[in-house]
Amino acid sequence: MAVAGGPCLLAVALAAAWISAAAASSSPEQAGRGQKSINCMPCSRTYIGDEYLYTFTDQLAPHRGLAEMSDSGELCKGLTDAVEVPTLSELHRQLVGEGSHRRLVYSVKFGACQDAMVNFLDGYDAHLVIIEKLPNGVFADPFELQHFVERKVFLDVAVFGDTNLELPSALSNRSTVEIHFDLRPSTLTNCNIVIDLPLHARYPPLDASEHATVEFGSPDLLLRYRKKEIRSESCLWALKNLEAAPVEKAAWRVPCGDEAHIGFVSSITFLSALVCSMSIVLAALVF
Repeated sequence: MAVAGGPCLLAVALAAAWISAAAASSSPEQAGRGQKSINCMPCSRTYIGDEYLYTFTDQLAPHRGLAEMSDSGELCKGLTDAVEVPTLSELHRQLVGEGSHRRLVYSVKFGACQDAMVNFLDGYDAHLVIIEKLPNGVFADPFELQHFVERKVFLDVAVFGDTNLELPSALSNRSTVEIHFDLRPSTLTNCNIVIDLPLHARYPPLDASEHATVEFGSPDLLLRYRKKEIRSESCLWALKNLEAAPVEKAAWRVPCGDEAHIGFVSSITFLSALVCSMSIVLAALVF
């Protein structure tokens, strides 16, 4: 019995050693993934976009995720310990309106947050940050969005990329909107937030189909928070990626001109301008 049991005991010992080694090697990796979901930034930086999103050239570079930001493990040390951070439960987005001026409406809901959210907001200043990467052919008016800030609809907002509102779609580059929404018990309705983002379509290239279609990708959602009553010299924001699942695709069919009509439209436009100019000259001479 003892001789027969020796190989069995040896096999069990080897299996146990292999499982322990596998667990030891996977634990740091899992811990790393958990740490990468939260990063930090100094309070002196107002927007996430300057580091989180882009390097601007002629076109927007592919954005980087939070896991690819500069290592802030030491910076965040102790800031995120023992904090029950609210989690995202649902995210819906739809394009509302008609014509060339529409709104993206976000419905954001936090899960199981009735008491947890109130306790969290008692000790922390928190902002919901929405980063919407606009497709080519759509723009957000920075001046219009600043009115939302003045009316305290948004805590803050910024537009990165091409902000030339006069350019047609063929001559413009993409842009991105970063919205900061202040999380307070008074701004939450059953843990739900509804946010409107006004958008405008640029003039698309001529097309015989009479419409150009632009599609929106999924936005990025982050929670930015810091402890209340902290010293300014050590002020840090913690950033948590809410890891929102892809939302419903939003498509915008923008009316455009037919190239076959360009000669007729150009002629009418030229004649109208000529008649108006002659009328102004005659009026000046007579009166």
